[in-house]
Amino acid sequence: MKGRFAIGAAVVLLAVACRPGRLSLAPLPERIESIQGSASIRYSRGGASARAKMVFLLVPPERAGLEALDPLSRTIFSVVVEGEEATLVVPARKAYWTGARADVLEAGLGFPLSVAEMVGLLSGRWPDGPDGAGSPAGWTLTRDAQGCVIAGSRNGFDFRVDELFPRSAVPRKLGFRAATSSGSLTVLGLTANEAGAAAARRPSLPPSFVRLTKLEMERLLRDED
Repeated sequence: MKGRFAIGAAVVLLAVACRPGRLSLAPLPERIESIQGSASIRYSRGGASARAKMVFLLVPPERAGLEALDPLSRTIFSVVVEGEEATLVVPARKAYWTGARADVLEAGLGFPLSVAEMVGLLSGRWPDGPDGAGSPAGWTLTRDAQGCVIAGSRNGFDFRVDELFPRSAVPRKLGFRAATSSGSLTVLGLTANEAGAAAARRPSLPPSFVRLTKLEMERLLRDED
């Protein structure tokens, strides 16, 4: 059934997304079918601050897996998106919550971007607007003299690109601010269209994991912070 994402996702994401500590970037192809990699993220929310390593696998337009790791590479939480539904798993508490994508991403990451928007944010590749130029619908994007996106905003979410990878339009460091969170992100590695990535599917959760309501998960996450 939908919403039963597994701990196995952590294994999949770690296998395909983790990269060495040094910053690295493989050239991105013209057509992006999937992107995966890792990033260091610092964020503040509800008066608390945290730092984590994030590994991710994004398959636009509707599927994604993200995992937050502590300094010892233990999973803090993972999020899986399939269409307009998403599941947030907290392995240490053997708990998960399945709900609307926007609600789950807001609870886990602090901002409810779509998979396509996350690809745009991390790759620097944004679709043109409805008229074939400018910003995607709902977005206001700022570009530099070379046409690289260096800032953007939509519905209370704002980001700025502080540094690009050399000879590239791909962000290396960026900052963000949303209604309930703010922070910065440094991309550690990014690749596109890895073999098998687009076909990856989620396994099932162990039967010992308990499904929580939205309110119960929000309380649990506050305890984790």
